[in-house]
Amino acid sequence: MPQQEMRLQFSLELPRDAARVRDARRTLDGALAGAGVTQECRDDIRLALTEACGNVVSHASLATQYHIDVTVDEGLCVIEVTDDGGGFDPQRVPAVDAEPAPEEAAGLPESGRGLHVLAAVVERLDVVSVEDTGTLVRFSKHLTWDPAQEE
Repeated sequence: MPQQEMRLQFSLELPRDAARVRDARRTLDGALAGAGVTQECRDDIRLALTEACGNVVSHASLATQYHIDVTVDEGLCVIEVTDDGGGFDPQRVPAVDAEPAPEEAAGLPESGRGLHVLAAVVERLDVVSVEDTGTLVRFSKHLTWDPAQEE
């Protein structure tokens, strides 16, 4: 079966603990490596996952845990990171539609760069937050395959 036809789906329920972000990265990277995804593509996805989970750990102070859903289908990896940490007002966060110019990035507060970094390495990013409820960060990336692993 060609790798692009592969379907992979799993979920992780993790405590809001910085040490567990590493575990989530390793789990996802191992699954994608085993499926034959290139190192460069996996690096981008690992960085995006780190930023999304880091946002929960750093900003969702009311959450005790968070949820990661991963779906790979037809060569597209979609990841959703959801917390119930109270959400935020999206109007108070600078738009993350594209990677900021270097001079703009330098002016961003340190705590506001994570979503910009995430947006720079994925093809689509959606952030849905409801104040007093929680936040969903969904991102997707088309996978590239390592020809050495194709049969």
